Amino acid sequence: MKMKGLSSKQSGNLRFLSKLIGRKQKSNFRLVDFKNKQHKTDFLLRQTKCNLEILPQGVMVVGNFTENDTIIPILKNEIESITIIRGKEIVDTFYLSPMFILSKLGIPNRISRHLKVYPSEYKISETRINIKCEEYQLKLITSGNRFAKLLRNFKRAGYTDMLELVERPKLNLLQYNRAIDI
Repeated sequence: MKMKGLSSKQSGNLRFLSKLIGRKQKSNFRLVDFKNKQHKTDFLLRQTKCNLEILPQGVMVVGNFTENDTIIPILKNEIESITIIRGKEIVDTFYLSPMFILSKLGIPNRISRHLKVYPSEYKISETRINIKCEEYQLKLITSGNRFAKLLRNFKRAGYTDMLELVERPKLNLLQYNRAIDI
């Protein structure tokens, strides 16, 4: 199995690392866009479910892309930048809901969201990951709730100097409801 952009020795090393990880999990990411260095989009790879393995040696995007390619390996020294864009956070609780009470007590939304009564009380849109390399550019999306874990994994693997973070504004509808009551 030949992997995109690597010699057989490098692909063998990354294949060995992926076997060490070895856990079978559901796909948490979606490859939205893949452009090569001529800025041509590969339409076969678009909208493919995949996983992102973050290792100190590089990043692997694992999925069923084509019959021959199941891994897109990116070595750490090839990565120019990694941009993580956090989704927009919307808080719309009602008076005396558990999430409302915890928010008024100063508990962060990342904790109080677990006690919401209705799914519409706390929403966060998708997190986007842009990985720019010498050879190609990848754009992935995942659930908005994965932002903190994703950021922690990149920092733990040693990508702190390559990270660019963008946070979308938070919208707390509770403040607007109180303005209407006055």
